[in-house]
Amino acid sequence: MNESRLQRLMRLRGAAASLPLDAAEARDAAAAVQRCVQCPNQRLCDEALAAGDAKTLSLFCPNTHYIQQVRNGSLSFR
Repeated sequence: MNESRLQRLMRLRGAAASLPLDAAEARDAAAAVQRCVQCPNQRLCDEALAAGDAKTLSLFCPNTHYIQQVRNGSLSFR
Protein backbone atom coordinates (compact mmCIF):
# COMPACT_ATOMS: atom_id res chain seq x y z
CA MET A 1 0.00 0.00 0.00
CA ASN A 2 1.34 3.41 -0.94
CA GLU A 3 1.76 6.10 1.66
CA SER A 4 -0.55 9.08 1.27
CA ARG A 5 0.79 12.60 0.83
CA LEU A 6 -0.32 13.37 4.37
CA GLN A 7 1.51 10.34 5.78
CA ARG A 8 4.67 11.24 3.87
CA LEU A 9 4.48 14.85 5.06
CA MET A 10 3.92 13.79 8.66
CA ARG A 11 6.91 11.45 8.47
CA LEU A 12 9.02 14.23 6.92
CA ARG A 13 7.99 16.59 9.73
CA GLY A 14 8.61 13.99 12.45
CA ALA A 15 4.96 13.88 13.46
CA ALA A 16 3.30 10.62 14.44
CA ALA A 17 -0.05 10.25 16.12
CA SER A 18 -0.11 7.79 18.98
CA LEU A 19 -2.44 4.91 18.33
CA PRO A 20 -5.17 4.09 19.01
CA LEU A 21 -6.85 7.41 18.34
CA ASP A 22 -9.75 8.49 20.49
CA ALA A 23 -12.94 9.64 18.76
CA ALA A 24 -11.96 13.33 18.63
CA GLU A 25 -8.47 12.53 17.32
CA ALA A 26 -9.99 10.26 14.68
CA ARG A 27 -12.29 13.10 13.55
CA ASP A 28 -9.33 15.48 13.37
CA ALA A 29 -7.32 12.95 11.37
CA ALA A 30 -10.23 12.37 8.97
CA ALA A 31 -10.59 16.13 8.47
CA ALA A 32 -6.85 16.38 7.73
CA VAL A 33 -7.11 13.61 5.14
CA GLN A 34 -10.06 15.40 3.52
CA ARG A 35 -8.12 18.70 3.38
CA CYS A 36 -5.22 16.87 1.76
CA VAL A 37 -7.40 15.13 -0.82
CA GLN A 38 -9.10 18.41 -1.76
CA CYS A 39 -5.91 20.51 -1.82
CA PRO A 40 -5.37 22.34 -5.12
CA ASN A 41 -1.58 22.19 -4.62
CA GLN A 42 -1.07 18.43 -4.93
CA ARG A 43 1.45 18.69 -7.77
CA LEU A 44 3.53 21.24 -5.87
CA CYS A 45 3.21 19.06 -2.78
CA ASP A 46 4.54 16.03 -4.67
CA GLU A 47 7.54 18.05 -5.86
CA ALA A 48 8.30 19.38 -2.37
CA LEU A 49 7.90 15.91 -0.83
CA ALA A 50 10.24 14.42 -3.44
CA ALA A 51 12.80 17.09 -2.55
CA GLY A 52 12.27 16.58 1.20
CA ASP A 53 11.45 20.27 1.47
CA ALA A 54 9.27 20.58 4.59
CA LYS A 55 9.84 24.34 4.78
CA THR A 56 8.24 24.97 1.38
CA LEU A 57 5.39 22.59 2.21
CA SER A 58 4.59 24.57 5.34
CA LEU A 59 4.00 27.66 3.20
CA PHE A 60 0.96 26.26 1.40
CA CYS A 61 -0.18 23.03 3.06
CA PRO A 62 -3.66 23.26 4.58
CA ASN A 63 -2.57 20.75 7.24
CA THR A 64 0.45 22.64 8.54
CA HIS A 65 -1.27 23.48 11.84
CA TYR A 66 -2.63 19.96 12.25
CA ILE A 67 0.80 18.40 11.67
CA GLN A 68 2.46 20.79 14.11
CA GLN A 69 -0.12 19.99 16.77
CA VAL A 70 0.37 16.24 16.27
CA ARG A 71 4.12 16.77 16.41
CA ASN A 72 3.80 18.71 19.65
CA GLY A 73 1.40 16.16 21.08
CA SER A 74 -1.16 18.87 21.70
CA LEU A 75 -4.01 18.56 19.24
CA SER A 76 -6.57 21.21 20.05
CA PHE A 77 -9.19 21.31 17.31
CA ARG A 78 -12.00 20.34 19.69
